[in-house]
Amino acid sequence: MSKLVIIFTLLVIPLSASAAAPIVWQADLAHCRAQFTVSHMVVSRVWGHIPIRSLTIVDTGRTAVPQHIDALLDVSHEDTDNHDRDADLRSPTYFDVARYPTMTFASTSIVAKDESNFVVTGNLTIKNVTRPVTFPAQVAGIIPEGTGWRVGYTGALTIDRRNWGIVDSRLTPAGVLLVGYDVDIGLTVEAVTNDPWLRARE
Repeated sequence: MSKLVIIFTLLVIPLSASAAAPIVWQADLAHCRAQFTVSHMVVSRVWGHIPIRSLTIVDTGRTAVPQHIDALLDVSHEDTDNHDRDADLRSPTYFDVARYPTMTFASTSIVAKDESNFVVTGNLTIKNVTRPVTFPAQVAGIIPEGTGWRVGYTGALTIDRRNWGIVDSRLTPAGVLLVGYDVDIGLTVEAVTNDPWLRARE
């Protein structure tokens, strides 16, 4: 699998200079999704998703553009709606989940372009191989909820799966690659906070 698209949806809220304490957003995991797609025998694509088990977003307290992102995904429970295909993906040929049941991402730099767009750079670890990735992300929206706020994030990128030790290059009888090298992974994320600075802006 070769294209990895990671989708985060974030919103930016300018706060006063006095409200600069970091704000920690906790993901609403029931409304977070990491899905991937990869070429199958050149003629079509296969879709699946990997459960997000934890995700923390920290912003500066002036805007909701993140200052730091940490995520952990449960590769051992990836799902493509096909038992045989999932067994193949979980085998040593691909994710080798018996040895490496999770994948992680930790940001190292986040640069805001404007109030709705930013660029994330960080370390992606799959099968105990860590490599840097950079991808654009966007703020989808933010709303008040109860005593706090709810925000949405989206973003996307593409990776070559071989860079993380997923090197299967089997060919079909026709001589075409069975599974593409590029993997697109997209994430949609919702997160919440009860930070009083945000509540004071209503």
